[in-house]
Amino acid sequence: MLLTITLVLAALAMGHWLVPHLWLQARKRQHAVVCQRHKVVAITFDDGPGRLLTPLVSARLAEAGVPGTFFLLAQSVRGNEDIVEELQRAGHEIGSHGDRHVHHWWSWPWTGLLDTRDGWRRMHDVSGKNVRGIPFRPPYGKLNLLSLAYVRAQGTPLVMWTHDGYDARLGVDKSPDELADELRGSGGGVVLLHDFDRSLANASQQVLAKLDAVLALRKEGFRFVRITEMLALGAPGGA
Repeated sequence: MLLTITLVLAALAMGHWLVPHLWLQARKRQHAVVCQRHKVVAITFDDGPGRLLTPLVSARLAEAGVPGTFFLLAQSVRGNEDIVEELQRAGHEIGSHGDRHVHHWWSWPWTGLLDTRDGWRRMHDVSGKNVRGIPFRPPYGKLNLLSLAYVRAQGTPLVMWTHDGYDARLGVDKSPDELADELRGSGGGVVLLHDFDRSLANASQQVLAKLDAVLALRKEGFRFVRITEMLALGAPGGA
């Protein structure tokens, strides 16, 4: 009996993490297929806004005439509402990355759900958009079974990435050319970069260099889109 109970609990625990993991990996593959089929690139930024870096990123995108999608942390938005408003005026898309960047695996099941809810509420207050129109990217690309069910119930776009710029990890790096070559080789994709301010020397310059390398793909016929535009291409009847 004890063994049976242990196995049942283990199975439930595995499902709590495994089901969302498999679902999100499938989501990544869907993104990759759509981007390759239509030769599109969606540039996305997490963890902002940064008082210094986000305006620089927005200016680079404006120079190139390219839209970006910014998955913002509610805790970073507080005091930076003017930056969010400027992003919207510039034609960029605003998404939610939660409130405090909670890891949905390493916290109580309901903690991730509440963090997601609070992030959406703040994005709604700032952008004026209904939750269903605010795409969501889970912190660390992780959800648990409860938070996955919650996000799905809201009917909002759930977004992953296909190409990590590795601009926010200590000890791990990817050169701008390597990032561009990966996108070129895969025929497009969803790029993950980060626009939060950081104290490391030359960090902002490294982010901008990777952004410039990606933007250079315009000359090779790649089309740059907002994340919801990319998702629409994958919907039934998408052009």
